[in-house]
Amino acid sequence: MDPWLHSLFRPLQVNGSDSSTYYIEQKPSAALRAYVACYWESGPAARVAGGNLTASCEDAASLSLLAEETVERVLPDGCTDILLEYEPVSKRQAISYCGTFTHPFVSARQAGAGTRIFAVRFFPGGAHFFHGMPIHLFTGGHFGLEDIWPESIAMMGERILEASNFNERARLMDEYLSQLLLQQRTSDCDLMKNLLHRIFVSGGSVGVKELAEREAISERQLNRKFGQWIGISPKKFSEVVRFQSVLRTIQSGSPLDWTELALKHSFFDQAHLIRDFRRFYGDSPLTAAKDFRRLSDFYNTCTKPPIILKT
Repeated sequence: MDPWLHSLFRPLQVNGSDSSTYYIEQKPSAALRAYVACYWESGPAARVAGGNLTASCEDAASLSLLAEETVERVLPDGCTDILLEYEPVSKRQAISYCGTFTHPFVSARQAGAGTRIFAVRFFPGGAHFFHGMPIHLFTGGHFGLEDIWPESIAMMGERILEASNFNERARLMDEYLSQLLLQQRTSDCDLMKNLLHRIFVSGGSVGVKELAEREAISERQLNRKFGQWIGISPKKFSEVVRFQSVLRTIQSGSPLDWTELALKHSFFDQAHLIRDFRRFYGDSPLTAAKDFRRLSDFYNTCTKPPIILKT
């Protein structure tokens, strides 16, 4: 894949709505940016050393925890994730792989629970380079990582479990994935780069027939490639990208004209926009606008080094 594609598609998640938890992200090393979107972590805010967050962003107010309770949504974004979940009471760690999904769901961690999640979010198509299996086999589900990963990850899980902070966990995983990438023999795919580029540039509005014609392949071959690399059909993936494009427009905070928004993103009308948006968000665009107004920009836009969390 190509790290330049990241500048065309930066999927959003509505993180930080639970006042009892934290959420942070960190970019991978340069060698992995074509494949990994970010490392992220969430967990109970009360477990941060001293009960406080040590901020590295200049605007400490951007890290304020929200008093108003909202739904902790997980939104379709075309990505797949490795999840390392640690439960401090039982001292158990579960390692799983989350495939591509096309519907929103509520985070399994309940408010106030003690589980910490450290994760790798793979950019669309990126995970295929590491495990080499068709991504459609994992669509819409969670799977034990030991059953599918090409190299034992149990030892790495133990090292991450023992790490003292998020930065260290991210560094260990980055080193592990960098070494694993060097060992893999999955060939690069210029066709997929071109297809993703066309979808991202169009904001998800390009049709399947046009995609196939521009790349001089059949629609059947196009669907097979997307099943292998992305896990869902090119039509569904384009719909997810378009939803994310609408979401980013809403997140920008500028005044919204819903009819204009619908036309901008190639919907037939406002009703079409709302109906399609509900499928991926679980509620209306107006609710999404309210949700983003409650959230700090830190969760999706802070580009400075992340918070350092002591556990």
